[in-house]
Amino acid sequence: MHHGTYVILDGLQDPRLGRGLSAAWTRAGLLNEVDVTGQCARLAIADTPGGEERSLNEAQVDRAAKIARRFALEPRDRVGSTFVRDNDIQALRRQLTYEYKSRLATALVFVLPALAVHYLAPLLVVGGDTARAYRFPWLIELLLVGWACLAGGWPILWQGVLAALHRRATPDLLTSLIIMAGFIPSALGVLSLVTLKNPWFGDTGPSFHAVSFALILALYQRWTVHRHAAKLAGRLEWISPHAGRVILIWLLFSVVVALTTEWRTGLSLAMLLPPLFALGGVVPATPRLAAALPVFGFAVVFLMGPQILDVDFNSIRFEVAASFAFVLAVTYHWGWRRLPVASGG
Repeated sequence: MHHGTYVILDGLQDPRLGRGLSAAWTRAGLLNEVDVTGQCARLAIADTPGGEERSLNEAQVDRAAKIARRFALEPRDRVGSTFVRDNDIQALRRQLTYEYKSRLATALVFVLPALAVHYLAPLLVVGGDTARAYRFPWLIELLLVGWACLAGGWPILWQGVLAALHRRATPDLLTSLIIMAGFIPSALGVLSLVTLKNPWFGDTGPSFHAVSFALILALYQRWTVHRHAAKLAGRLEWISPHAGRVILIWLLFSVVVALTTEWRTGLSLAMLLPPLFALGGVVPATPRLAAALPVFGFAVVFLMGPQILDVDFNSIRFEVAASFAFVLAVTYHWGWRRLPVASGG
């Protein structure tokens, strides 16, 4: 296409989803090129088949966005508040890079104090070592982490809601379910201390720190993906064509583990898989599904360690899972930095 309007497809990593979105746009009369690894698409219209292609107007972009939401994506088409038909993809990428860098910084401003409260809570309690004595530190955690999720992770959570509504197994669905599975039960337990002596989770405490780890990991991956989107662009053959299936199977497996063992074990298992693992395949050392193989191997150690290796992860399971996922995410980032800019990216 010689002319077109670019949109950012934030968080897209499944080739099947990309093809489905492209086909839906085509049926709606929109000419398009979807670049899954480049996190973008170019849209145009033509008055006649094979005729001159033109950029979209704002109403047409809104129609394209409505279609994209059925695929759990909220397209970004402008820098600032002004719509431009012939926009600049590099400017859009810089905008998203800056946005997620800012969101990551905002989340850290609230998450780091929350983690400090979590780990220093024994020094802050007044009135004994019972669960009720921890109600104020836990309430502070609830407020800090809750605001971090809204202020920092809202785009991810919104696309997670879209994924759930339209039954799409996306990285945002994975992150959103982890955040909700950690935050909602913990918040209910803490708020129950208003009337109850002991919350449902007993003396083990809430899992707001797990929510913090999942949020920071997701924002870090988003920032690094958009930062290197020009290098990732046009490399579809490098990534796994079954990213959505992997996420769905991983979520189901985590649910089974949670139901058959303990809620926290299933939650920590879900945290092992970096949300944008498929884009990690755009690294020569870990092409396609090999980007997720370390997760599968470590999951065995993580689950079987207490029984076979006499290693007890229970007290630090969230920290172990988050550390492993962060190591993978940093490895992906390091690999992307070494890539040359793809032709057409």
